[in-house]
Amino acid sequence: MFYSLGRSTYRYRWAILLVWALLLVVSAPLIPEAPRLLQFGGFTSERMESVQAEALLRRHLGARPNSLVVLFTSPTLTVDDPEFTRGVSYSLAGIRDVPEVEAVVDHLTNPRQISRDRHTAYELVVLGPDEEDAARKLGAVLSRLRQPEEEEPRGWGQGPGVVPEPGTRTLEIQGEAPNPDLMSPRLQMLITGGPIFFSEVERLSHEDLQRAEIIAFPFAAVALLAVFGTLLASGLPIALGGVAVAGILAAIALVSRVTDLSIFVINVASMLGLGLGVDYSLFITSRFREELGRQGVDEAVAATVSTAGKAVFFSGLSVFVGLAALSSFEFMLLRSLGLIGMVGIVLCVAAALTLLPALLGILGDRIDRWPILGGLWSTGRLWERSAAWVMRHPLPVFVLTLLFLVLLGIPFLHVRFSAPDASILPPGLESRQALDLLRREFGESETAPILVAVQMQGGVFRPESISRLYDFTHALARDPRVADVRSIVDLDPRITRAQYQLIYADPSRISDPFGREVAKHLVGGSVTLVEIYSRYSPVSEPSKELVRDIRGMALPEGMSILVGGTSAQVMDVVDTLYADAPRALAMVVLGIYVVLFLLFRSVLLPAKAIVMNTLSILASYGALVFVFQDGNFQGLLNFRSEGTVEASTPIILFCILFGLSMDYEVFLLTRIKEEYERTGDNAASVAKGLERSGKIITSAAVIVVVVGAAFSTADIVIIKALGLGISLAVLLDATVVRILLVPATMRLLGRWNWWAPGWLLRLVPEAGIEH
Repeated sequence: MFYSLGRSTYRYRWAILLVWALLLVVSAPLIPEAPRLLQFGGFTSERMESVQAEALLRRHLGARPNSLVVLFTSPTLTVDDPEFTRGVSYSLAGIRDVPEVEAVVDHLTNPRQISRDRHTAYELVVLGPDEEDAARKLGAVLSRLRQPEEEEPRGWGQGPGVVPEPGTRTLEIQGEAPNPDLMSPRLQMLITGGPIFFSEVERLSHEDLQRAEIIAFPFAAVALLAVFGTLLASGLPIALGGVAVAGILAAIALVSRVTDLSIFVINVASMLGLGLGVDYSLFITSRFREELGRQGVDEAVAATVSTAGKAVFFSGLSVFVGLAALSSFEFMLLRSLGLIGMVGIVLCVAAALTLLPALLGILGDRIDRWPILGGLWSTGRLWERSAAWVMRHPLPVFVLTLLFLVLLGIPFLHVRFSAPDASILPPGLESRQALDLLRREFGESETAPILVAVQMQGGVFRPESISRLYDFTHALARDPRVADVRSIVDLDPRITRAQYQLIYADPSRISDPFGREVAKHLVGGSVTLVEIYSRYSPVSEPSKELVRDIRGMALPEGMSILVGGTSAQVMDVVDTLYADAPRALAMVVLGIYVVLFLLFRSVLLPAKAIVMNTLSILASYGALVFVFQDGNFQGLLNFRSEGTVEASTPIILFCILFGLSMDYEVFLLTRIKEEYERTGDNAASVAKGLERSGKIITSAAVIVVVVGAAFSTADIVIIKALGLGISLAVLLDATVVRILLVPATMRLLGRWNWWAPGWLLRLVPEAGIEH
């Protein structure tokens, strides 16, 4: 089949080139749209109690989680100083009448929005319940906010952390000119909140992709020049990588019109497309040059597709299986990564099996024109000597490399998982600085309390309901892990149970002004909200234990609760992810085993490959914990450790790397099998296969490592972690595993490498070399 495909691509090479050119032309208008059609989030499931709690609160209370938090802080002024009050009023004066703003809750209305030292206060600007809608409203609101010392309104894009959107203009405030006497240079305004967070992630994702491409393409070009030594040969893989990325961006723009896609998909899928597109074309181009030395151009193309092309097909199938497992998850982030990743793999393999052979057929002998860096990496002596040495010392090599990989993976034993929040943003952004200030001045959980949706049979304001709620919240307040409890029965510690029953005896005529305002926002029919503020970070173990204990509390008859908030969501995300993970990981392992069995017709080789891949992945897991959880090299990598690893990262890495690592396994074993079928000598075929493929495997790995390292420069920590994890795993896989551990294991197994029961072989069609 592959030999025939190679012959056809040579025969119709100009038509194939024309078809791909037309596809690129059609895709071009879609590419700029891709970043604007993606969504932030993707870490929720209807099965999660925290999601059910949020839905209940939104349905009954109209809870609005999408608010801007505008902080005012001063080293000298307090909230009691008239100058502080005038500065706040001046800064907010332009937004109160903006149609996009649903409400403004200031610190004068809620004294809890004032820090203990009274030098900092925050105001809540409510934009609405829908995240995307709130993000669209952001520009109009920010354009009306003014720094206390400004004489002009703060425009969308003025000040750190706020970047202008293309085509927008700064809005002007109508009315009298501001009075400079009302403004204080000693008062600073900072802005944070969900809509800003979404906007920053969108902007930084686009910038990270551009930066990675700027870094990756030149380094990949230099590496390819060192491998091939000629300008034309090294230019083909770069061109194929560019085609793959363009196709993936166009696919994102199309698929996002049908289903929701995560904003992170653009970086991860582009990283895969660029790395694999270059990888596959590297293998095929190098094999073509080898075949060209023995036969004419037409036969060289056919032979290349029947050997390296077949290996590309099966390695691409392995990666496809891993990404299909990602698409089986309920979370939108993983599902969209899997979906677009599968599209990207199909594009990479299709281009490698059609477009690249067509180009090779057109270039023919001219592939070696314009030599550059020709002698830099032109010898296979290193891999030949390595193969000979491993064949002489298989047992020590096996034991030492195995211990080395296990040692690298040990830090993963103390991993702590979290869900993504604003901590994925770089510390230098205004929104991140504002969040850090908020946590420092008001407590770790001020922006992320535990939210308890309490349902009362018969209504919240009934005397018995007030009594039960009073017992519930006061029991929580006595917990040493709880810093504060806010509810309709926690207005003032001096108010008794009986007094609360009197205050709420007639809900339409609540006499206490503060109680009336609190009841308005915290009660809706039979549901009321209780906010619990932990003394610890929302992602810490004490906060998560507190959530577990609240969920396990014995409740009186007629009262039920659902617990949400950041701590609960982190727990639910991790529990849901890792409840679904065994099914997905089993799907990856079984699928790849079947693919490799079909290719190599061996029972042991696929099992060995799975074990080897697992070892390199576990080693990269250990590095993730060592770097991102334990905080090593955070200065070098320009991030600040939060003491956790984002929960989805290991699953994404497993599904991607398990398939990606098979690239090198397939290309190595394909060359070994060719020699084994020719000679029947296991040791000689392992050595010869390693000698012939080692240079290309290592070269391909260098490209993927460079691409991953380019993405590790990202400002968003999730992308940084994925880039670093892929780089480390591929580096280990292509060097320690493929050059040392795999040949040592195959030398020790001997003829058992190729064993399979006869009855099974009779059921499986032969997939040998066709020419």
